[in-house]
Amino acid sequence: MTNAAEVVRLDPSDPAFGADRHAAYRRLREAAPVARTVVNGQDSWLLTGYAEVEKVLKSPANAVQPHPGEFPAHIGSGPAAEFYRFSLPNVDAPAHTRLRKLASPAFQPRSVKRMRAWVEEIVTAGLDELAGRDGVVDFVREYAMKIPALIACRLLHAPMADAATVLERMPGLNAVLSQGDITPEQLAEADATAQFYFDYIGDIVDTLRGKLDEDDPVGALLLAEADGERLSRTELVVTLVGFFVASYHTTMVAMTNAVYALTSNKDEFRALAGDPSAARAAWEENLRFEAPVHFVWRYAGAGLELGGTPIPEGDHLLLGLAAANRDPARFERPDAFDPRRPDNRHLAFTAGGHFCLGAPLSRLEGEILLRELPRRLPDLELCDAEPPRTTDLTFAMISRLDVAPRGR
Repeated sequence: MTNAAEVVRLDPSDPAFGADRHAAYRRLREAAPVARTVVNGQDSWLLTGYAEVEKVLKSPANAVQPHPGEFPAHIGSGPAAEFYRFSLPNVDAPAHTRLRKLASPAFQPRSVKRMRAWVEEIVTAGLDELAGRDGVVDFVREYAMKIPALIACRLLHAPMADAATVLERMPGLNAVLSQGDITPEQLAEADATAQFYFDYIGDIVDTLRGKLDEDDPVGALLLAEADGERLSRTELVVTLVGFFVASYHTTMVAMTNAVYALTSNKDEFRALAGDPSAARAAWEENLRFEAPVHFVWRYAGAGLELGGTPIPEGDHLLLGLAAANRDPARFERPDAFDPRRPDNRHLAFTAGGHFCLGAPLSRLEGEILLRELPRRLPDLELCDAEPPRTTDLTFAMISRLDVAPRGR
């Protein structure tokens, strides 16, 4: 058994760790679901068990800020830090309560329902384009990067012609959002990326003001008012940049993961073809099986105890979402991809007060993709059983996925 006092090192650049993260998470969870680690130069508690991660997420006593008004030193003081400080996932109540109340109308059921027709058009047009391709294509570059970019641009009223290029810089922000270590070069890139999107989205906001109704997601934000307060321009721009990040990056990763899982499990692919109504459940299982975000963080509130270990108030907590989603204490056969899983309360969208605001849009995109994929690409085949993956600790992703749309 590993003693909780021992320090666990997570090195995403280690080929053994990168080759099978889930095996590493399983060993950690079995040895000590609450362990010590170091991240971004600070001591931390690493949580890999579902019960422990869910408990921390659902308790409002645990915070995302070290202290009220304080932010981690590693994000610097430039544009990337400004993006971080005003982003919904990175602030606590009462600021979080106010911002979420103002931003939530953008993804109310009525707003998402109005998106369905054009989201379906974009998703299916991309599949039809793939269906016409011969030979081997990279699904990441030819679909997973393109379709969420088009949806993000349409959502934010950015020119659709910009979709091919404007989101290429988005991964530059990951360095300040990740729980992995950050270099001065990565921070400089994050600052430049944040400033680019502040300028780009700021111009869109100034152009659209007064031209959209409350049923439009951006219009809802422009008109948002609660308790006599409105979003400031900085809050509005940062919120929209956050939507850009969420609707692009995590959806790109989730779509790639779904295609990899289904083409690696041909029986499930054929079953989905025979029952398109199972698409929604299959998307939820995809999010559980391979969470697009592997880690989030919190700071311990007073009186927190995890797995019998008392956690000092203010200590940093590294929450393993991907590890928790494969905890056998919560899910039967956790390492099996099972779209018919009856009880699938995964933590890919986190839980509690910071539950992902954009979850309804993700679910809409995923349902459409997995309903139409087997119908429009019935002969889709995986060409690389071990595709290359990135080494970021938090944002683990398949960087290239070679598939044959018409089979081989």
